[in-house]
Amino acid sequence: MALFKRRRAAEKRGIIIGTEGSYMSSAAGIDFGVNVTSDAALKMTAYLAGVRLISENIASLPKKVLRYTDSGLLPDDKSPVYRAINIRPNAYTNHFDFWFTIMAWFLNRGNAYAWIQYDYDHNRIELHQVHPDYVTVSIVNGHKWYKIQHPDSDFAFLNGEWPDYRMLHFMQFTLDGIVGINPVIYNAIALNKGLALEKYIANYFAKGGDKRAVMEMENSLGDDVYAKFVKRVQSAGTGGVPLLEYGVKYKQLGVDPVTAALIDSEIFSIDDVARMLNIPPHMLAEMSHSTFSNIEHQTIQFVQYTLRPIVKRLEVELETKLFSRSDADVKFILDGLLRGDTAARTAYYHQAVLDGWLTRNEAREMEGFEKKEGLDTFLYPQNEGMVGEENNDNI
Repeated sequence: MALFKRRRAAEKRGIIIGTEGSYMSSAAGIDFGVNVTSDAALKMTAYLAGVRLISENIASLPKKVLRYTDSGLLPDDKSPVYRAINIRPNAYTNHFDFWFTIMAWFLNRGNAYAWIQYDYDHNRIELHQVHPDYVTVSIVNGHKWYKIQHPDSDFAFLNGEWPDYRMLHFMQFTLDGIVGINPVIYNAIALNKGLALEKYIANYFAKGGDKRAVMEMENSLGDDVYAKFVKRVQSAGTGGVPLLEYGVKYKQLGVDPVTAALIDSEIFSIDDVARMLNIPPHMLAEMSHSTFSNIEHQTIQFVQYTLRPIVKRLEVELETKLFSRSDADVKFILDGLLRGDTAARTAYYHQAVLDGWLTRNEAREMEGFEKKEGLDTFLYPQNEGMVGEENNDNI
């Protein structure tokens, strides 16, 4: 079986791809002196914070398996799929770390993989996360195949060539529907600039910053006099005021405007990362354009326009690969992130319960409280009824 790595799109953009996912930007001949890799990009504080923010939020979401029945969609917490995605994906990983790892690969490499293991009766399912560097994707006779080559002998059971239904493949932005593009490659210039800037600023402060002042005089000092003068100045210590002799004048200097502009431009690197990951800048601690009112709105937008498309990709792949028929749904529950403050939630539950479409126990469950007996019935508004029907109880 001929398996191949899909690299053409990256090569056209002038990206040199090396082993184990290493690459550097050569687009337009721009070189900031820092090689960019998926791992190196995580050393940029804003990028690491953004990847962690999304990964932790997705990993922490409640996940439901819903079955289609005559009564509609009902939760199925006995399903092997429910256990695999909610409790224990495999014997060596808990569900939070599993989804965090999957999301970190998804965001940082554009593709995330998990090998699906069944028992003989399909009564138990295990999901094994596989590093993207160990997976090769190919199309053979119109079908997708995956080849796993894990270098660790402890994971030799993963190795082999697997059909599409045996691999969960979560891909980010894709140009061919077969593999996702690596966002670090496609944003290499911006990340390269950000990493180079952080390196420059670190070196700048390591050297004590700009020179704060200079001392000038009309004539030169002899070696002996110069040595004595330097010793006297140094004896004043940091922040001290030395006694100047020999006609020496002390001249105060400000920060070099170019250096100051470079330091300030770190904000633009944060904005670049925010655009790459589709995250509001205030979530990366960039507060220059934030107010109390727009932060709340941007947080809602983060759930709607950042997390929701991601979880939809996850849901579709899980439903396609883990169910033999389209008789079940997988849902990552985002409601908890949209609940708002206490007053807003109270008004929401109050209206929903009194309008008769939410029970009191359902409201308690949404808030994390245990159910109470007698609170599973829907309340019926006394001033409303069905058109054309009479309420005989009130006759």
